[in-house]
Amino acid sequence: GGGRGSRGFEGTGNWGAIRVIERMTGRAFQPEYVVYIIIAVNCLVFLLWQNVRLRRFMHKHFTLSLRGIVVDYRFHTLFTHFWSHNSEGHLLANMLTLWFFGTECVAMLGVARFFQLYLAAGIFSGFCQIAWPSVASALPIPAKYRMWAYDLNLGASGAINAIVAYNILTFPSRIILVWFLFPVPSAFLGTLFLAKDLHGLYTGQSHIGNAAHIGGTFVGLAAWLALKRRSVWY
Repeated sequence: GGGRGSRGFEGTGNWGAIRVIERMTGRAFQPEYVVYIIIAVNCLVFLLWQNVRLRRFMHKHFTLSLRGIVVDYRFHTLFTHFWSHNSEGHLLANMLTLWFFGTECVAMLGVARFFQLYLAAGIFSGFCQIAWPSVASALPIPAKYRMWAYDLNLGASGAINAIVAYNILTFPSRIILVWFLFPVPSAFLGTLFLAKDLHGLYTGQSHIGNAAHIGGTFVGLAAWLALKRRSVWY
């Protein structure tokens, strides 16, 4: 464990922002701090949602939709939407998952790679979510997605799914206590969630961002394969 952590920390010294934080705090920047920073930013954006006067602004700039991209040219929402939650349950579930899987993942990847993976997955998963209805319309599946152009999407699930996927692929036989009660191998749990998202895409009856989840999982898989191929950790 210690060896992975020391390797994962390599490269963080090249980040000017990290050096500034170290000077301000007088302490070495630990890899897991980036997870806490991401959680803090998500909580801050959640607080902005609670201000009624900001609701129109938040809907306009912190949610993602196909119409918002192709008609209103709000390309920045491909980035801002995955820092955005407007319900306590959504925020809590995502941030707990990020904390559980992210702190170990950043120790393996290092701050720079971890943050790059998180950002890439957030953007790609958002693109998948707004592009999927167009793809689905050409496939022989029940999903119709009649109102897809106006659907508003937000949440960090796609970005977090990349972190979860990377962790599960690295430790597939690890036992995870579901609801702190039921021991389940991580690979089996990941397969169940993937099957659930695929079913949601097929039926089109889910109000969850299934395409975003799968897009994030794909980015996590791609990162794991790329780093394994380079034998980074071996």
